Amino acid sequence: MTTPASVVYEELWSCDLCSRGVLELVGFEGVAPGSALAQAEEASPSGWRRRVWPEPEPRELSPDVPEMVRTLYAEASRAESARGFRLAGVGYRAVVEEICKDQGATAYNLLGKIKELADRGLPQDVVDSMNEARVVGNDSVHHNVEYAADEIADLAEIIAEAVEILYVEPAKRRRMADARKARSDAAKAPKP
Repeated sequence: MTTPASVVYEELWSCDLCSRGVLELVGFEGVAPGSALAQAEEASPSGWRRRVWPEPEPRELSPDVPEMVRTLYAEASRAESARGFRLAGVGYRAVVEEICKDQGATAYNLLGKIKELADRGLPQDVVDSMNEARVVGNDSVHHNVEYAADEIADLAEIIAEAVEILYVEPAKRRRMADARKARSDAAKAPKP
């Protein structure tokens, strides 16, 4: 009688455009040795896949975002890439706290800071996203909850969307307004 086990194998991929290789580990849990699934060529929905070389690039935010927010986000992303999901959850929570501070919130705790920004007119979907990151971070650090990879990835994307609304879009609008003003001023300037 065979008992279910973990099966892990390596896959090496080569890019048709640049000829660089990518090494991935593919695994299945609870698979009977010698079964068809243990010898499968492709990961099933119950399996997992992790790129090990080259290391995944950390997520990055736009240069329009304050440096400290970008730095914390990159650190949380590196933890996520290393599969340190509790640490990533705490890191993404720290990103939200830094955003609140940068936006001028002064309440004692993060929930209060988020509510303060909501009272100032921050869109409700951004408020909800920030609160979700707060809960995940608190669960990770205080209750030892380890969220799944896709849950942490979704949290990172939610924060990136909030940052887009708070920093990137306003910066784009300022640049466009400045460009229009410069064009208008140039058109009105005396011609030599």
